[in-house]
Amino acid sequence: MSDLAERLERTAALPPRALAIRAGVPDPADVIASYRAVGRDSRATILDLLGASWSFAGKRVLDFGCGSGKVMRHFLPEAQDAELWGCDIDRRSIDWINAELHPPLSAFANGDAPPLDQPPQSFDLVWSVSVFTHLTDHWAGWLAELHRVLKPGGQAIISFLGGAMYEVWNDEPWEPDRIGMTVLNHGQDWELGGPTVFHSPWWLREHWGRAFDIVELREGSAPREHGLVLLRRRSDVAVSAQMLEKIDAAREPREIAALRWQVHMLQREASALRSARDALAVADARRLPRRVAGRLGQMRGREG
Repeated sequence: MSDLAERLERTAALPPRALAIRAGVPDPADVIASYRAVGRDSRATILDLLGASWSFAGKRVLDFGCGSGKVMRHFLPEAQDAELWGCDIDRRSIDWINAELHPPLSAFANGDAPPLDQPPQSFDLVWSVSVFTHLTDHWAGWLAELHRVLKPGGQAIISFLGGAMYEVWNDEPWEPDRIGMTVLNHGQDWELGGPTVFHSPWWLREHWGRAFDIVELREGSAPREHGLVLLRRRSDVAVSAQMLEKIDAAREPREIAALRWQVHMLQREASALRSARDALAVADARRLPRRVAGRLGQMRGREG
């Protein structure tokens, strides 16, 4: 991290703990330090993926799913020469950025589903850290939307969960041929972390590769490490959510195995939830006679 970037980040306002932890931190015991460290590491990775030839000068950049600026705050030097925007579904985080970090950073709120309130082909670069790792029903719509707002030849950097997280999360070996796109905890409240989505590299190439050229794909190696993919916008295709979602089993036979594995994982989740529900029901039934006896005793006491 450059001395200027470190100095500007260190002197910039920090969000309240509730907004920092919402952005996702690995160490809840020291939220702010963890928040800053993840943003610092993300900056280094983004710059490494873009390469030495990339320049922010005159560029328009979007942090899609910026939270309270966990990554953006580390690009304050670049924001002197570029327009740096963030967007997020959490209005509290957006209001905090615009109150505390604007200028030079700017932010706007978006809904759960596309579109973004931005014109077509208006950004040179989009990055999205820990967002598609949670997107389920609207992943294709949002990927198509990023394609829409990127300029021809524009680039996107998106994080995903692969084997490094899967083996820790599920305590079983990572077998990418059967994973595809696998969703766990579908519908879980965002305050509890939301859904968790795993992607195999072959699946990303098959589906995301319909809208973008995959310039580089890095799988995480350390436990819990995210994977990252550098994409370049394709201009030779008409992109829609439907074309991104389409399953072509003849072209990619692993699609069927991936769907079977998703069903298996859903059945496993349902079984665990059913067991927890039944255990609560049994415990409640065992307490019921004692509660009834207690109420009868109270009634007798009043009658006496």
